[in-house]
Amino acid sequence: MNRPVRAVLAALVLALWPALALAQAAPVAILYPDVREPYRSVFAKIVEGIQAGLKVPSDKYMVEETDDIAALGTRLRDEQVKVVVALGRLGMLAIRKFPPGLPVVMGAVLVVHSPESAAYSGIALTPDPEVLFDWLKSLVAPVKRVTVIYNQGRDEWMMVRAREAAKRRGLALNTLPAGNIREAANLYRDFFGQIKDNSEALWLPQDNSTLDETALLPAVLKEAWEKNLVVFSNNPEHVKKGVLFSLYPDNEGLGHSLAALAQEWLPGGGKPPGILPLKDLLIAVNSRTAEHLGLRISSQDKRKFNLIFPSP
Repeated sequence: MNRPVRAVLAALVLALWPALALAQAAPVAILYPDVREPYRSVFAKIVEGIQAGLKVPSDKYMVEETDDIAALGTRLRDEQVKVVVALGRLGMLAIRKFPPGLPVVMGAVLVVHSPESAAYSGIALTPDPEVLFDWLKSLVAPVKRVTVIYNQGRDEWMMVRAREAAKRRGLALNTLPAGNIREAANLYRDFFGQIKDNSEALWLPQDNSTLDETALLPAVLKEAWEKNLVVFSNNPEHVKKGVLFSLYPDNEGLGHSLAALAQEWLPGGGKPPGILPLKDLLIAVNSRTAEHLGLRISSQDKRKFNLIFPSP
């Protein structure tokens, strides 16, 4: 091929490049953060689940939070991407900075409810109260009343779901809002002063604004141990410290559920829901605490648990 012909072909390719790019764009883009281990492996597993669950092609993008998120959103829109699945804090950045008309499904985020997030869909890292209460009833049938001290501005949406879930299971839910650690500490003190029998349980949210991990949590667990009180948590790290049980994400399962949400935004999909609690969950149990509470956990029961502390 002589030089003039190559020049003409090169010019033709450059002229057609935007159209070629549009033709090659996958309908779903997956954004996940560039972070260190062990979180890198967590996000990789979620992405694996998303790609396995999608019925259409997808492209994945590892993004740093310092990247130009607005420019990336414009590029994806111009490439005719139909929906973006954004993981971690990238989800909130995307809904704030992406151009209008580019749907975002958020996943693997703790704080998801804000005025901006109302028009989007996604899955929080907060365990679904229905699953929590099902495990509570399974492990400790005598419990009739659950108390939770929580940040009203952040977690009221979850308390709305929790009240309904508790009612359906015959549980009374005592929700006590606190604005800061001092208020929360006072509420915990009053709560422990009123415990009468083993029909009570305490639910700990994953929230540093109402449960300081270094001072308040050890005091709560010490008091609970002395009073033989059942305590369960949204944070699996608490199980190592003495909480009876906690639920934590099944990362690949979460990916499949996010894929199903993304499908809702594609042509022919259904009606995308708003923000949902996490239903893809595994369970961690503290066998020493269970023994202290007098709970009988059989070998068959143990096979249902994904993590047992202390390690057998």
